[in-house]
Amino acid sequence: MLVKKFPSFAALPASYQQLFEKAGAVWYDYSLAWFQNFAQTALDEGDRICIYGVERNDQANGAVVALATRYSEKPVGIFPLHRLSSLTNFYTISFGPACDPSADDLKQALGVLAETISSERPRWDFVHLRPLDPTSALYPALVQSFQDAGMVVQTYSCFGNWYLPVEGLSFDGYFSTLPPAMQNTIRRKSKKLEKTGRARIDIITDATELEPAIAAYERVYLSSWKRPEPYPNFVSGLIRTLAARGWLRMGVVYVDNEPIAAQVWIVNAGRATIYKLAHDQQFDEFSAGSILTSRLIQHVLDVDKVCEIDFGSGDDPYKKTWLPKRRERLGIIAMSPRSLRGCLSIVRHVGGRATKSVWQTIRYPLRKPERDGASRGASS
Repeated sequence: MLVKKFPSFAALPASYQQLFEKAGAVWYDYSLAWFQNFAQTALDEGDRICIYGVERNDQANGAVVALATRYSEKPVGIFPLHRLSSLTNFYTISFGPACDPSADDLKQALGVLAETISSERPRWDFVHLRPLDPTSALYPALVQSFQDAGMVVQTYSCFGNWYLPVEGLSFDGYFSTLPPAMQNTIRRKSKKLEKTGRARIDIITDATELEPAIAAYERVYLSSWKRPEPYPNFVSGLIRTLAARGWLRMGVVYVDNEPIAAQVWIVNAGRATIYKLAHDQQFDEFSAGSILTSRLIQHVLDVDKVCEIDFGSGDDPYKKTWLPKRRERLGIIAMSPRSLRGCLSIVRHVGGRATKSVWQTIRYPLRKPERDGASRGASS
């Protein structure tokens, strides 16, 4: 197999673009459209993109795996790590290699990819991939691949993802499962909002009236309790991207034509993600945020007929009231025992004993064969 590197998504050959499109049919933030918006709006100064591609020697069979990463051209700090990271940040709910999961040589491709990354020069001290779905077959395959490449691997929890399988469930059926006090509050506040005669709720699913809706969202967000977005163009770019793909479900509550609550949802691959939400606290008397959440749940259940709803990232207490099941997203840290900074990372994340075992295996591979397993790393 061959490994190639590409500096941008625009440089990807068609076979790799197709991989990202296939991956996007499984989860929206695996898609080419997601990564293109991310690359345009959410990179830090000095960041460079590197997309690793693995393809078969027989070019007719095309690409097998693509991994979107980034690195800093000029790492900062007194003792900076030469670090390779997934092309992600706090906006990302799930990450993984773009691939055809049905390919019978997928594990081999991941092994070749990890071996290439671990042996590059200058050497990567630290490879950081997050957030990954531990129930995916790709997760253990990635861990094993980096261990087999001689790196020490540590896994950790990134965040919780609250969700609920809802296949075949109507909104009325879902609503009846909510706590009675919550049901009464939503009914009572909805009636209060309607009785004003000055309120309306818009649900936007395409490019129609999109720009006014984006302006309304940004106005509500600035009026809410939330801190300003560190990458101010990411969310608006994402909304336009979602609308173009048919993945957008956006709700805005208005009173006297002034927006008081707004939410951005993503519907993709039969799932709905509650992605961004905000409300103006001056209008808390209406509980507009809860009303809008229930209205959008009604839409995705009765119109889109999704099979699952999830609440993105984080363990905010209110989330389990709406969606009571929890799963985790995990991270992988793969550290090189063949560099000083990599060994320091191993000491920090795993412990000195693991570092010593790995280092002895590297120095004396023939004299200490019983330590071969140590060179494959440690995971938790």
